[in-house]
Formats: sequence, C-alpha cells, structure tokens
Amino acid sequence: MNKKYFKLAAAVIIPAVIFVPAAWIGYTAFGSDHADSPLLISVQRHDARVTDLFAFRDGDDLVVALCMDPTVPPGVEEYQFQPDAMFEINIDSKSHVNYEDPDANAVLGGSVTRPDKINDNIAFRITFEGGEPRLRVRGIKHGERVTEMFAGLRDDPFIRGPRIGRNVAAIVLKVPLSEVLGDHPELLIWGYSQVPEIDRPMADHAGMALRSMFGENMPMNEMHPRFHMLKMGKAPDVIIYNTDEPAGFPNGRLLTDDVVDLVGDMRVLGNDYPFPATNDVPFLATFPYLAPPQ
Repeated sequence: MNKKYFKLAAAVIIPAVIFVPAAWIGYTAFGSDHADSPLLISVQRHDARVTDLFAFRDGDDLVVALCMDPTVPPGVEEYQFQPDAMFEINIDSKSHVNYEDPDANAVLGGSVTRPDKINDNIAFRITFEGGEPRLRVRGIKHGERVTEMFAGLRDDPFIRGPRIGRNVAAIVLKVPLSEVLGDHPELLIWGYSQVPEIDRPMADHAGMALRSMFGENMPMNEMHPRFHMLKMGKAPDVIIYNTDEPAGFPNGRLLTDDVVDLVGDMRVLGNDYPFPATNDVPFLATFPYLAPPQ
C-alpha cells in the first residue's frame, strides 16, 4: 500500500519501560476478543492477540486504548513488545452513520450508511525498535500532533471474572479531537495487529466488544471492515463513536463499561464468575487511564 506515514517526534512518546519475552503459553480467558485468534495461538504469537479496544473523550481530546496478549502470567512485572509486531489504530472520519434503526443503534451504536466505502483515512501505526515504541501517523490535520502515548504493561481493563488479577500489554493514544474530526461528529474506529507468521492483511482485528471472538464472526479478524458486509453479509466490526454524545457502550467504549452485561450473550455471561460489575482495581482519572499492572 502506498500510504504516507508521519513519524512522531520522540518528545511525545512515553516509553514502555518494562520488558520480558511475550510468547507465553498457558492461561487463556474466553470473552471479548481474548480468544478470537486461532492462527496466532497456533504459532504462539500471543503478543499479537488483540483483546480490547476503547474510545472515549477526555475534554477536547480523543483517547484510544488498544490492549493485547491475554496470556501474561500473574505477577509478571516486565514486558517485551516484539520487534516484528505491528499494531495499527484506524479511524474513518468521513463515513456517515444511520441512527434510525433502533436495533442497530442499541447493539452496534448505529449502522454505517455505506459499509463498502469504509476507509482508514487516519491511521496510527505502532512498532517497536530496541524495545522502544515508534509511532507513525497518517491523515491527521497537522501531521504529527499526538499529545500523549503510552506502551507497556497494565491491568487488564476487561471487566470479567476470569480476568480479575490479570495484566495485558496496552497502547494508549491521546490526540486532539480537532485533529481527527471531519465534517460531522461520528468516527469509526478499529485496530489490528500484524506479524510475519500470519501472511494476511490482519493477524487479529478489534472493533466492537464481543463480536469478532464468536465463531460465526471469526473471519472478521482477517479482513478490512469494508469487506465485512461484502464478503460476510454482516455489519462492519468497528466502534461507532458520536463524539457529540457522551461516550458509553455502544457509543464508543469507556473503560468502566461492563460489556459482558451490556451485550448479554450467554456464551460469555455463563463464564463470568464472580460476575463483577466494576474493574477489580480502580482506573486512573488521568493518562494513561488504565490501572497499573498487578
């Protein structure tokens, strides 16, 4: 793809300061996107398994958090992002959303009027060189204006019984809304990972919580959202976020959203003991928002 990326100045990068090898085998929690990547599991690239995506406002800023690697053992204090892994957070600021369908609005936050035209006109690409994060930005109005970035180990923000006391790797970006908004307040947001072992456009995809992890939606993980309707006949797996309205699932996703209960799918509800309604440790009020690792 001939896409122009802008390399972010190092001054706005908060280094990922804790590292160890990430190819762990063992505990896997089923839920959200924590177990939706059989190809990555088969090649033991758990570090590229994207687990959750969050999008919300903090004042005049957009915050997007992408989490990955559900196999971090309890008590681990160091994490190594692998140098051949790539993570990308995409935004479509041009597509329009229809809110007249009450079912789509309740479940998906609305329906994209032209799902075949979804385009990642804004992208944040994160790679790691020598253990340090490198961010390249494409499509925002002033090229390199990302105010804060974090990459490192955090408490898993997924509110679910089996994830109590667990940590994940996380990438958190904060960017002024004025840099990403188009001529309307809606944004479509999704993320994905790539590793050399998986020779496909995406190794793992993240959009709405509790969608692509189910068997009937598993192919979504390997294709751009514009193809979800064309090839699968399904609404594209993206977060729809109307920034004029308060964030809260399914409009964007807050860290405090208990999506297990909000979605209500028995395939996940039945394995949520002890059925938490809040995270096991408090979230932070300021950047990077996710709680420190346990």
